[in-house]
Formats: sequence, structure tokens, C-alpha cells
Amino acid sequence: MIVRSCTLLKRALLGSLLAISLSTMACADFQITTPDQMVEVSKTKVTAADYVAMTHHGVVMRAQTFEVGESRSADAPPASLEFWEQAVMERMRTRGGYALLSTSEVQAASGEEGLRFEFGRDQNGAPYRYTVALFITGERIHLIEAGGRQDRYEEASAAIDQALESYVIKR
Repeated sequence: MIVRSCTLLKRALLGSLLAISLSTMACADFQITTPDQMVEVSKTKVTAADYVAMTHHGVVMRAQTFEVGESRSADAPPASLEFWEQAVMERMRTRGGYALLSTSEVQAASGEEGLRFEFGRDQNGAPYRYTVALFITGERIHLIEAGGRQDRYEEASAAIDQALESYVIKR
């Protein structure tokens, strides 16, 4: 009887954990497809809002969202894409030591317009590349980043582009 109760308890717990993980995945604010040249490493995280993938050479891609609004729970105040464009460029220049290489318009797979920034810097005698894609909706700031040593980044650039082109904003 005790063995049967333990088995039922285990099944109930597994079912609950599965339901929680599926509901968390369904609540994600975005969807992104991991290219074959990368592996997703964020599956062990509790939150579905963060996505991290990397190549075998250590080029990393990350996607996350921040709540926009007037409430105390909001991560950022409401502002235009132009405001956040300037904020990203300033932060990368002053805190990261990156130089802006280019800016271009980008479109999410779900149709939203955004901006893509390409940055570069030297670190320990080696050049590094860093890409930031930025989408602003009424409720969220979507920030997608990719970076690594320049030679390795160039090898992964097609995979980075593929992942960015797959980005779907759900809300």
C-alpha cells in the first residue's frame, strides 16, 4: 500500500511539474528558433523569458524582455524606439567600451519593426563583435544580443542571422 501511494505521489508531482513547465513556456513573450550550429543552454533556468544559446566556440546569443510601464513592477519607463536606441548606444560606448560599427532596421518574424546594432571592440589584444537587436512594444522591450571573438563570431554569423530572423513577438 505504501509503495502504491509513493508511486501515485511521484506521478502527481511529475504531472504538476510538467504542467508548470508547459504553462511557463506558454507565457513566454517571444519565440526563437535555435539554429543547428548552436545549443540552447537556458533550458535549466526557471524563467521562460530568458533565452541563451551558444556555439561550440563560445559565441553566445541571448534574448530577454523587460516590462514597460508606469507601475512599480515595470522594469523600464515607457519610451520610444529612438529613446532606447540612444540608451543602447550610450551604454555600449560608456560601460562596454564598444564602438558602433553600424545600425540597420530589422523586422521580427511576427512583423514588428526594430533596430539592429553592430558593435566592435578590442579585448586582451583580440577583436570582438557584438550585435544587439531591439524591439519595443506597448508592454515590453525585447532585447536580443549576440557576441564573441570576431573570428568565431564570423563563423557563427549565419546562425545568428537565422535566429534573429526567427524571432517572434507573442504579445
